[in-house]
Amino acid sequence: MSFHTIGFNYYKEYNFPLSVTEGLYGLKLEEADEYYKIIYIKSGTCHFLMNGKEFVLTGACAICMNEQDHISFYEVQEDAAKVLWFKPTLVNAKFTLAVINNSNRSLSATEDQDIYYLFQFTREASVTMKILSLHTIDSSGIEHKLQLIKDILAKQDTSFWPCRCRSYLFEILFCLARQEEDEEAISNVLFYEGSSRLAIDVIYYLQSCYNKKITIEKLAEEFHTNRTTLLSDFKKYTGQSVNRYLVQLRLTMASTLLRETQLSVDEICNRTGFSDISYFSKVFKKRLFHTPSEYRRIYK
Repeated sequence: MSFHTIGFNYYKEYNFPLSVTEGLYGLKLEEADEYYKIIYIKSGTCHFLMNGKEFVLTGACAICMNEQDHISFYEVQEDAAKVLWFKPTLVNAKFTLAVINNSNRSLSATEDQDIYYLFQFTREASVTMKILSLHTIDSSGIEHKLQLIKDILAKQDTSFWPCRCRSYLFEILFCLARQEEDEEAISNVLFYEGSSRLAIDVIYYLQSCYNKKITIEKLAEEFHTNRTTLLSDFKKYTGQSVNRYLVQLRLTMASTLLRETQLSVDEICNRTGFSDISYFSKVFKKRLFHTPSEYRRIYK
């Protein structure tokens, strides 16, 4: 069983440290200790012991594991399980295990942004941060991206296959990283008055669907409210407008893909929800002080 992918069409013999496997058998192999793992379980009851702590989860979940984490399953529906294997150098070439596990690591500003995607995998993260119950919208999104990665690795039909796989990896990691933030936001809901539950639900929707076409009217219809209530409640809870929050989400992912992949600016524009390249360039320069191409040249 191999946890990496070998180039056979473009980049022949290239060792790409990323793969997707079905079931959980690979976790028992010694070579598994060299990789970070995302265990995705689509449904059913999952009962397991991880790093000495016992967990029982029902429904879709994801488990983030580093090279030292150990897990034993008592009950799990194996045909509903997939494992994404990757090395942290895929997120940033500097992120060897030695660097990530060094508490005194010195990182640049962009490297510090990139390590955000991996915090739940680090040794300093508590075991409870690594165990994530997934909402339906996130579960289906992760499952879809895992299948896309698997298909791309199997076909390798364009020279961009490594970049596209890495871009989907970033999207999965972004989804998992914000789960912890969402839990914190929900735990603070009692400190807010009014319809703050609505604002949290809208935030969650935007974070999950930022790459889709979203309008205020569609959001109001989705959450069975009116435009005025939605805008007012969101502004009261977040301190900013819905559109500004959505644009910032999209720019966060776009800047990551510009730094860390070779995907075209047009593709990144479409992948992050900006349907118009001129508007994307204008907003990007206004917020990050460079055009997308300039930003890539400076920070790649």
